[in-house]
Amino acid sequence: MRLGNPAVRHFANRAASGQFGALEKRATYLGVYLKAALYAALTIIAAVVTELVVLNAIVTGDEAALIAIGIASFACFVPMIIISLVIAFVPSSCKVLGFVYAVIQGGLLGLLATFVDMFFPGIALAAFLGTAIVFLVAIVVNGIFKVRISSGFVRGLMVVMVSLIALQLIMFLVSLFGVFNYVQYMWIQIAISSLCIIWATVMLFWDLSAIDNIVQGGADKKYEWNVAFSLVTTLIYLYVEILELLVRIAALFSKNK
Repeated sequence: MRLGNPAVRHFANRAASGQFGALEKRATYLGVYLKAALYAALTIIAAVVTELVVLNAIVTGDEAALIAIGIASFACFVPMIIISLVIAFVPSSCKVLGFVYAVIQGGLLGLLATFVDMFFPGIALAAFLGTAIVFLVAIVVNGIFKVRISSGFVRGLMVVMVSLIALQLIMFLVSLFGVFNYVQYMWIQIAISSLCIIWATVMLFWDLSAIDNIVQGGADKKYEWNVAFSLVTTLIYLYVEILELLVRIAALFSKNK
């Protein structure tokens, strides 16, 4: 569950409270969204390249390549965690490490999309289109209504999510003893996925609010990289959650058939 970048919240709050003085180079909406587009484009390119490589290995029956890809995918999680921590505590590193993170994340997304499409063709593309629609609607809603998420709503949503996750874990452990069939309670997993999408949307509105704060608060242009990176990582999280929900629903209908 993505919790957001504390560094972004910090300097977004500073900008909102007017703590930045007169600067020659101020952050702009165009600057933020251009940088976000760079991160997103690199992520998509890495995902497409990875998918093509994996599909070629499958078609040609290259087992060595598939094993190497599998090992590399597991090995990527450690550097991703390290990079995300470095960016969180050293915001200036985002300008370089953000691109490295985007490439690694894109590779993992490409691998995930390939695996999903093998069982449910078209689901990965549907999740991508769903993410794009949510993003566009969020921009319009934020621009027109200036949506602000209250801390009380966030705390309440987190309590519900943690409770459902705990229930899912308990039911899974109990099912191991043959008390009931865990798969029959797919609705709990669908409910959790739906709440995760809502949470990702809340995080998206937080990112859009942070962009408003640094631009309208006159923050330094260098912070564009951080809010752009935070926005793209939130969209990736949203994509993964939408993909998971669609897979669960497709699996449920397949089971019923």
